[in-house]
Amino acid sequence: MLENFDFGVIQSYVDDPLITDINYNGRQCWIDHLRKGRYPLAPFDAHEAMQILVYKIANYVNLPFNATSPVLEAETESLRISLLHPSIAKGGLSLSLRKTPAVCRLHDAETGIKAYAPEWVIVLLQEAVKHRKNILVSGLPGSGKTEFVKYLMESIPAHERVITIEDSLELRYGDIHPTKDHVMLKVQERFGYEQAIKTSLRQRPDWICVSEVRGSEIMYLLQSISTGTSLISTIHAESACAIPARMLMLMPGFDLNNQSLLTMIHDCIDFGIHLEVSHDGQKVVRSIRELVQFKINENYEQEKKTIYQCDDKNKTIRYSSLFPSKKSKVPRTPLDLQ
Repeated sequence: MLENFDFGVIQSYVDDPLITDINYNGRQCWIDHLRKGRYPLAPFDAHEAMQILVYKIANYVNLPFNATSPVLEAETESLRISLLHPSIAKGGLSLSLRKTPAVCRLHDAETGIKAYAPEWVIVLLQEAVKHRKNILVSGLPGSGKTEFVKYLMESIPAHERVITIEDSLELRYGDIHPTKDHVMLKVQERFGYEQAIKTSLRQRPDWICVSEVRGSEIMYLLQSISTGTSLISTIHAESACAIPARMLMLMPGFDLNNQSLLTMIHDCIDFGIHLEVSHDGQKVVRSIRELVQFKINENYEQEKKTIYQCDDKNKTIRYSSLFPSKKSKVPRTPLDLQ
């Protein structure tokens, strides 16, 4: 579906590998570029062409798109498309196109993983994955959470069975690593996240990788962790330290004062990472703002330990006093990786 589709006026932007998103709001067309950041096409007056394009998409995928059916969603192996009809999008027709290629973009020389944090932080996270630690990545939309998860998943050994659970296939683990043991599950109307997680546990998983933790399925994820399955996922939270509280808020009938549940979360989740995105006037800068370790101490008390933190101006870096000496290239027992 849409594999050989002609996107007309925006085809060149669809073909550009450095462009990740194309968004049209009825008045402007905005581009998300890995190096240039987010900018509008100016001048842009191809509104009639955009109107023709969206109905061409609807016809091509054989789905209704009108006031009665005002939302259309379609996807290919490398694109995710969302259309909103003017009957509900009062500013006019809305098109959102996101690219989901079967590559990890963080190997790019300019915008890759080296720009995210000092090398020791990246090595620590790679070792954490190899030691089957549970990791949640937070950040605003556009901060690069999915790409960062794809990068972390590269450190999973080929013999460890990975089950990815997504509503839109963006992690592309099996496409990127075809020789590794994997199952890619796609959530649908009759196959929700909760059922997908329960089904995964019968598939001998070493890892469950969910595109985003967003609702009541969080209890099933915590239960899967308690059976020995490891987890990598993303979550919307304002900081890495706030991840446990955010997880609690997603639970049915949540109570922020429920210390037993917070303790369970601190016991299940090992690391929280918060990503941020900024523009320095010339290019987009994505980075790790905060890396936090969660644990339960010998008195069964919750602990949050900041391993790495970068301030708003990306100038101040704080290293945890628990990190081993510079002579050691990888973290050892001080970070409980053994």
